[in-house]
Amino acid sequence: MEADFNGEYLIKTVLCRITCLFICMICACCLAGCGNFASEEKLQTCNVVLEQGEGFFAEHDVCTVNRGEDAEFNILVEDGYQILAADCEDYSLEYTGNGTALRLVAHEVRYPMVISLTVKKSDFSICYYANGGRCIDRNSTDMVEIPVMQSHLRINTSIGIDMFVREGYTQIGWNTKADGSGIAVGLGSRVWPEESAELYAVWVPWTNADCFEYERSGKYAVITDYWGDDTIVSIPGELDGYPVIGIEENAFLDTSCEIVIFPQSIQRVEDGAFRNAGLRELYLSDNISYINDSCFDGCGNLQTLHINAAEAPVYSGNYFDTFQDKYDYLLSVKDCRKIVLFSGSSTRFGYDSERLKEEFSDYEIVNMGVFAYTNALPQFILIEEAMQEGDILIHAPEFDARQRQFCTTNALDDEFFCMMESNYDTVAVLDLRMFSQVFNSFYSYLNTRRGMEPKSYRLAAKNFDEDGKPVEEESYNQYGDYILYRPNADSEEPIYGLPVEYTVASFPKENYFDKANEIYQRFLAQGVQVYFTYAPRNKYAISDDSTEEARAELHNYLKEELIIPVISDIEESLYPGTYLYGTDNHLSTEGVKIRTEQIIADLRRQMDGTGGSR
Repeated sequence: MEADFNGEYLIKTVLCRITCLFICMICACCLAGCGNFASEEKLQTCNVVLEQGEGFFAEHDVCTVNRGEDAEFNILVEDGYQILAADCEDYSLEYTGNGTALRLVAHEVRYPMVISLTVKKSDFSICYYANGGRCIDRNSTDMVEIPVMQSHLRINTSIGIDMFVREGYTQIGWNTKADGSGIAVGLGSRVWPEESAELYAVWVPWTNADCFEYERSGKYAVITDYWGDDTIVSIPGELDGYPVIGIEENAFLDTSCEIVIFPQSIQRVEDGAFRNAGLRELYLSDNISYINDSCFDGCGNLQTLHINAAEAPVYSGNYFDTFQDKYDYLLSVKDCRKIVLFSGSSTRFGYDSERLKEEFSDYEIVNMGVFAYTNALPQFILIEEAMQEGDILIHAPEFDARQRQFCTTNALDDEFFCMMESNYDTVAVLDLRMFSQVFNSFYSYLNTRRGMEPKSYRLAAKNFDEDGKPVEEESYNQYGDYILYRPNADSEEPIYGLPVEYTVASFPKENYFDKANEIYQRFLAQGVQVYFTYAPRNKYAISDDSTEEARAELHNYLKEELIIPVISDIEESLYPGTYLYGTDNHLSTEGVKIRTEQIIADLRRQMDGTGGSR
């Protein structure tokens, strides 16, 4: 029997209801036999029943455990379905294997129980067309229809590795038009639902094999030289029947190739492989095992990186994954007037955007805060792409991560790619010439992922709390605020014992303000108004040197050196520790209300023309 509950499907089966009743009757009889001396302590084992239903299959329905132990069920989720919750008090849901398997754990079971699952059914399907290729599992057809869970505003496409094949070609993505004239989407990347009903494989033919020399490495080939002069080079997936897995040093030395496409078979690219090549655009997959910046020494024109997903994501549902959800929302209001809030997690935990929307009803509100300890520069660039004249950007950098928050470096890092994982197409928006450590950080990110459990794009961060535990009420609202209730702390003591500097000496002029002002100027040139405010901080989690006098000096210093208005008072950003939750800069629910009203007042003064900070 299937019931509709808030648009979701709660699957109940009559058989399991009977099983539950039977178990309860047995337990009741056993307890009755003990007379007045019966107690819960007499119950040594517990039967836990998982109700089967549409959209999933469990390898076993009943789990018998000792009282106080965990009960585990391994579940296979069908395409087009998502398991949102289980109706027991203490449980965890964890994706395993290829991202379609789940492990349900009921923790510390003390009584017999029946667990039912809240299951969401797909909203629609995407039809994928081989477009000149053929289906690997269906030789007689060139189309595969896959039900889709719309867990995000935009939909992740299929990775497609095991879907289609075309001899002598590499698939570099999907397109909404068969002739490639529509919207291009990378494998696994996102597309708007209204554009995704039909997607066509995009193929690029391999460059003539005669242009390559190679050496055998067991059953595989490693390219040692390229003799051609093609502008576009699509490296063959095999040479003389041997799968191509590597590219040796100097193989593409001084070549004129401008666009290079790696087949998914490539595992290693040695240092200096493309030294001094004319490369400006590169396609590769996220299953590569070795690559770094040295591979592209002298490739000063390398501008665009296209990453296709060949592996299941591992950060789905994690707070890193919120970046792409926030970016989706930002793009959805691209043509509207908007107020964008940005910094790290103090912004994610720091605003009531519903309240801001009430006060500034002519603006859409977007909370782009995710993680302070990654470079803010590429995030700024991506945000800038979606803003227009009349928009407002409020920057509230966290001083414990001030080097990254003030863009003092252009180096990318692992965490940047963690935030890109669920939509690699976002990376292709960036001009790589603005950044360093691109491939070093990408390689490090891939190394870290290899030891992690694969998950599924269908997971969304809004269905999990900050610690990764599933929640029934959404943890993020549409604006990007983390909205689960957070009580005030019992103590004002700092959590981490890491005092932060609020002094002029901690902000050398030549390191901080030139870079920050440069990025602010990019927004100002577009007619975007940019304002500076302070991130919230436990007032006891600052250094001894950060006296009241030192803070006042820093405040005036920032007002003098920044080319944008400092709209808030530094003292109002320092909160009693009771208004913080779990860290020294994540506000409690009550703290968020206080801060939001402060920001509203600060922003109102700017809009009314009175200007300045208090």
